This record gives sequence, C-alpha cells and structure tokens, in this order.
Amino acid sequence: MPRLTVLVLLALGQALGEAPATARPKPPAPLAVPVRILVARCPDDAAPGSQPAPGSQPAPVRPRAWVDDQLRAAAEVLGPHGITLVPRVEEFQPARCDLEGREQRDAMARHVPIDDHATVLVVRRVPDLAVPGHDLGGVHWRAGASARAHAGRRYMLLAAKARRTVLAHELCHYFGLPHDRRGGNLMTPGPSDPVWRRRGRKPKPHEPILVPGQARLLRAGVAAFLRAHPPARPPRAQRR
Repeated sequence: MPRLTVLVLLALGQALGEAPATARPKPPAPLAVPVRILVARCPDDAAPGSQPAPGSQPAPVRPRAWVDDQLRAAAEVLGPHGITLVPRVEEFQPARCDLEGREQRDAMARHVPIDDHATVLVVRRVPDLAVPGHDLGGVHWRAGASARAHAGRRYMLLAAKARRTVLAHELCHYFGLPHDRRGGNLMTPGPSDPVWRRRGRKPKPHEPILVPGQARLLRAGVAAFLRAHPPARPPRAQRR
C-alpha cells in the first residue's frame, strides 16, 4: 500500500476515534408551550339527597397536587426533547362533569378561550363513545356543530381517573402525534382501542418515552402552534 494512502487512513481513523469526545450533539432549541388547565368544580358531586351547606362551593374534581403531578410527568417525557410547559391552573364550574356523548363534550367548548394557550379541561368522567361502560383517561377533542358559535375549538379533556402520563399523551395528540399501534412508548393506544383485540402481535406495553420520529413530529407541531398563536402583547400603557 502506498505510503500516502497509509497516512490518509491513519489520519481518518484518528479523526473518527476523536469524534465522540468532541462532536457532541447539540441540545434541541427550547420550545415553551403555554398551557391552561381548567379544573372543574362539579355541582353534582354531593351524595344523593344531601343538601350543600349555605354559601359552600362544589369541590374541584382533583386537587392542585394531582395537577402538579401530571405536569411533572409531562416534563419528564417532553423535557429531554426541549419542550417545556408554562402552566396556568384555574378552576371553572361547568353544567356537568360526566360527559356522556358528543354533545356534552362539545358543550365544554364554551369554556375554552381562543388565545395563545393550549387548554385542558379536567372533569370527573369521559365515557368512551365506542365502548359502552368504559371510561377514558383523556381525549383530544374538536367541538362539532352542536357547539354552535364555539364549533371547531380544540381542547383536551382529562378525566379524574387519568394516570399520571395522560396529560403528556393528550398534549402530544393536540400537537399532531397519532397513536403508535406498535406500542412501547407514550403514544401506545389505550385498552379500549381495537388494536388490543386483533389477532397476532399485540402492541408493546406503554412506556413514558418518545421515539426519535415522534419527537421530531412533536417539535414541528409545537413550533407551528407557537407561530400561529404568538403571545398577546400587553396594552401600550404597560409597555416600557
């Protein structure tokens, strides 16, 4: 082998050997997502026949500690991909907290402002529309015609039974990720999905992770949302 060729190969091998130590991948650019979480106070929470105390208010379906745990779980999954949540937690009082059917889901659109936040409504129950007797942990929803003036608004419904990664799962749907029927990650379908009843290979169990392709698609969806919903500018008198 000619001497020049040997020298070139040695130099190339040395460069490749040093690459892991010197060419570390850059962390993804940060994306901060404003999220509004509205926790329902349910007027029908009291036991049948009981009378609420004078001046009392219905209790929220979940305490703030539960909401904070959902946010921590979302941060654990989304944070490594450069996505952070900027939460705003409030309470609201809908007409009902058990959302039986499409129209009752649509009725929640009136509580969803149109602004730069992705909105999550925490309610008591979200029954599955396709599987009688089964309650969902959450769902990404677009209001239909029954919502009238509010038709077309998108939001997430989170049930009181939701396990701690459901908020992260529904946020991913909101920003464009579909279910992964192969499973093994955050977007594994829930137990009522027909994929679990098919013959042959079943999905891998749920894991609180995103695979690289999902992370790329999620970041693209978040970036598109932020471009379409820039933060509201404060009134002129408040700007300095």
